Amino acid sequence: MIGIVLIAHARVASESKKTVEHVLGEQSFLIAIDVENSDDIDNSLARMKLAIKQCTTDVGVLVFADMLGGTPCNIAQSSATDDRCEVISGFNIPTLIKAVSERATAKDVKVFAKDVVATGKQYMCVTSEFMTATPDGSVHG
Repeated sequence: MIGIVLIAHARVASESKKTVEHVLGEQSFLIAIDVENSDDIDNSLARMKLAIKQCTTDVGVLVFADMLGGTPCNIAQSSATDDRCEVISGFNIPTLIKAVSERATAKDVKVFAKDVVATGKQYMCVTSEFMTATPDGSVHG
């Protein structure tokens, strides 16, 4: 099984973890790290390195950071020194659901990371492009 670490600004990581566990139930090898404005960078780096260590399995660990170039992503990238660790920047709930629900069967963390990113992109859409109005004014997908 691939371990998963979420790192994001404010409470995005912990709330995303709560959402995933609401849908899929409690999860092992899933850690959330919230980065607040007042946090010390060295402390955040130490928490990230510990989380990666705790979640690294024989297959590896996948780290989700909220935004490329942001402090959480920079922390993740500088902590991901093992070949079995892959960082994905930018995530949404469908991406996390895919990763958590299919990580037990994944054999290669790098291949799995690309598959998970493709799923996240697939679920991004402008909903009005999929909705149609009926004569009575109701909207259907």
